[in-house]
Amino acid sequence: MPMRVHSFLAAAVVSLCCSGQLWADSIEQWLVRMDHAVASISYRGTLVSTGNNRIDTMRVLHRVDDDGVRERIYALDGPQREVLRDRDQVRCLVSGQASVIVDNPFPTRLLPRIPLGEILGADSVYRMRLLGTGRVAARDARIIEILPLDQYRYGRRLWLDSDTGMLLRSVVFAPDGDIVEKLSFVEIELGASIADSELESDLDNPSEVTRYQIGNSNAGAFASSKTPLWLPESLPKGFELTSVGHGGSDGQRYEHLLYSDGLSSFSIYVEFGRSVGIAEQIESRGAMHIYTGSIEGNLVTVVGEVPAPTVRLIGRHLRRLQAPMLRHLE
Repeated sequence: MPMRVHSFLAAAVVSLCCSGQLWADSIEQWLVRMDHAVASISYRGTLVSTGNNRIDTMRVLHRVDDDGVRERIYALDGPQREVLRDRDQVRCLVSGQASVIVDNPFPTRLLPRIPLGEILGADSVYRMRLLGTGRVAARDARIIEILPLDQYRYGRRLWLDSDTGMLLRSVVFAPDGDIVEKLSFVEIELGASIADSELESDLDNPSEVTRYQIGNSNAGAFASSKTPLWLPESLPKGFELTSVGHGGSDGQRYEHLLYSDGLSSFSIYVEFGRSVGIAEQIESRGAMHIYTGSIEGNLVTVVGEVPAPTVRLIGRHLRRLQAPMLRHLE
């Protein structure tokens, strides 16, 4: 083979390797920009959520300042509903009915923050690729796809604003590729100045009922314990225990465990002595699945934005902690 052909092939290989490295670095840079934008930019906008044969339109007000994050999301169609977030407290309100208050060190967020070290590392359970460009809410966007390596978690496509990296659209898809849920801004104002009054609920007579208060230091010694009483025997690879909480009062105690792989997460609630008349079932709410069952006289609830087989696997293989034989599924 002539020397110039060898040189050409060598140059081509080097070029492909370098291009691949730049491609990978580009994904990381976009995710870093997204993380910074979600954490630092105030915005207001209109968001459309679709999934499970439903369409919801919501108004979103999100303010970031020296005091932390405050957020208000309220429905523009259907029953009156609001979600208010003040730093680590999330309140879900419905006019004239009981609300649920969840004090949780890992509250639900409208736009996710992604721990880059966990999903970009060598042990990541995801792989990522750039898909090209698009346009959302009259803004140019770059599209990133995050693919799971097993059937126990969802994949995602993210449309990131070309100027700021802000997440403009998110599509959650099942292991078989079917779209489970889509969130998309149809209008957004980045860098908005948001007054305190815009972040207050305007619902009529919303009552409030506290169900879970995870990690509440005022709930006594039981709440302050960080040692889990229950653990799943089988756990999909990549999920790690990130939070343990105990709470409740005499006769109504519960344990809360939070597992995350850096992108997907699920919670386990074990409510002691409350399994009378409970039949195993799984509910679906968009990308979220909720498993309910019982074990040794206790009510078990597993809830998270993961496929139904995941919450079923965890709920059916939960055991009291003695000498745990925890194994990750390959």
